[in-house]
This record gives sequence, structure tokens and C-alpha cells, in this order.
Amino acid sequence: GVNVTLEKNVLTVRGDVATPTCEGHRLTYAEWESGDFERSFALSEGVDRDGISATVRNGVLRLTLPKAREALARKIPVKAG
Repeated sequence: GVNVTLEKNVLTVRGDVATPTCEGHRLTYAEWESGDFERSFALSEGVDRDGISATVRNGVLRLTLPKAREALARKIPVKAG
């Protein structure tokens, strides 16, 4: 399982990895170990906290951190004279 939390300006990803088991078979080699993991990221003010989303597809976690409206580039008209 994976948990994603946002507290103040820190986005934290926590989870655990379990060794898969199949009845009648035993594991002889694994490229990773089972156990817990955690990673934290400090977010800048340029991230829209209400727009953050997380999805899992085919075992890949995708976090989307959209820019805050204030941080988006915008065109400023130039007036003559």
C-alpha cells in the first residue's frame, strides 16, 4: 500500500513492499527487499496544493503537482505612449 500526505509544505510518500508468495514455489532471487519506504519533498509556493493528485497504474505511482495560478506564465500587454 501507498499513502501520500501533505502537511504544511511537505509532501510525503509512504508505503510498504511485501515479498510475493505463490503456493508450491519458493523465492530464489529478488531484485528488491520487502519492507517500508518513505520519501518527503518540500514544496515551493508555486504548487497548487488543492490540485495535487496521485494515481497508481501497472505498479507505477504518478504524482501530479500543478503550478499555482500565481506561478503560471501570462502575457502582459504593452501599451504605447
